[in-house]
Amino acid sequence: MLKENRTFRTLFISYGLSTLGDWFDFIAVSILLGFVWKVDPMTMALLPVAYAAPSILLGQFAGVLADRVNKVRMIMAMNIIQATLTLLLLAMPTPLWFLVVVALRSGASVFNDPAQQTLTRQIVPEKQLLQASALNGAVYQMGKLIGPLAGGLVAAVFAPAICLMVNASTFLLSTGFLFTIRKVENTLSRTSVEEQPLPYRQAWQEGWRIFLQNRVLLFSTIFATITSLAIQLADTQFPVIFREKLPDHPEMLGFTVSVIGLGALVTVTCLHRLKEIRSYGWVLGGGVLLIGISFSWIGFFQPGNGMYWLLIPAILAGVGTGLTSIGANYLVQKESPPQALGRVRGIIDSLTSATFIIAPLLGGVIMTIWGPNTAFLWVGMLIATIGGGAVLLQRWIWGKRTKDVTVSTATAGSERAG
Repeated sequence: MLKENRTFRTLFISYGLSTLGDWFDFIAVSILLGFVWKVDPMTMALLPVAYAAPSILLGQFAGVLADRVNKVRMIMAMNIIQATLTLLLLAMPTPLWFLVVVALRSGASVFNDPAQQTLTRQIVPEKQLLQASALNGAVYQMGKLIGPLAGGLVAAVFAPAICLMVNASTFLLSTGFLFTIRKVENTLSRTSVEEQPLPYRQAWQEGWRIFLQNRVLLFSTIFATITSLAIQLADTQFPVIFREKLPDHPEMLGFTVSVIGLGALVTVTCLHRLKEIRSYGWVLGGGVLLIGISFSWIGFFQPGNGMYWLLIPAILAGVGTGLTSIGANYLVQKESPPQALGRVRGIIDSLTSATFIIAPLLGGVIMTIWGPNTAFLWVGMLIATIGGGAVLLQRWIWGKRTKDVTVSTATAGSERAG
């Protein structure tokens, strides 16, 4: 049973603490820039860039590193760096310096994801990977649901600085839990042949070779990148559409976001009961289809219909988010060679992170040209079409699993890929 796996339990608690801290901190950063420093819109637009750009620049390097070093110690080191930089934010004299430190902290967090995913793959049996992915997804959604609400309350009652201190504390607590399993990889390595790591450039090239030769990973990443871009075109403009639809009820934005998080949480909890995902098409394509329907529903919505009808598309979006997030994480862990999971994860993260910068800018242009109602309607229909097409063409996209690709090592006498 997964709950009897002490190493996974410890890693899970550590991940939960750092995830809750991240979301707790997110509101404080926005409040400091928007309400304390009262920055202009252009400076505010740099915030998502500060969060996403490091993943684009460092994601692939982080993936290669995760396959070469002790992953527990790597996460511990990054947690300490993030805690230090979080406290350093309190001393920043100007908004631009504040954003520089946010970007540096985001750069440290880039190294955590491939290390955490790779370690999970090592310590969890294959038949329990879906349960592990669902549990991690549930923690992420709970952090997304609880963190902003709690962080906003603490920032309002006390000060945004308290939120930053809480986040720094969660990183240190997370490191403390990981300290108890710092030697687990030494135990795992005794069961395998001692290997010398490939030169960095060769390891990076091998990661791309594995990724490009695996049909399921390649097609899934293309699908995920396109749908992520389309989803965020609308997702980043939620305040605009709600201001247009319900100008006298700003609280509905918060209710809707919370219901989306609740729907995602319920979905990942249900997925936890399954042993495996047998059809990527129904999970990934079906999830995207639900998100598209929910966006179109919001575009169609008229205030006279009753504002609480908006909670129905919010539930659909939450279910779709839960399906796509868990399905994508499980697919990468299941389909990637264990020895190269960090490299593959880093490549995928760097590609998909680009949408977090492109989408807000493109979404703003589309909203300005078409208007919120038309934009949400047509973007939603586009997303639904992509999801529906993935369901119909799933046998072509995901039907034929690529035979496992050989992973090269520098070990004398071991088999090398040609």
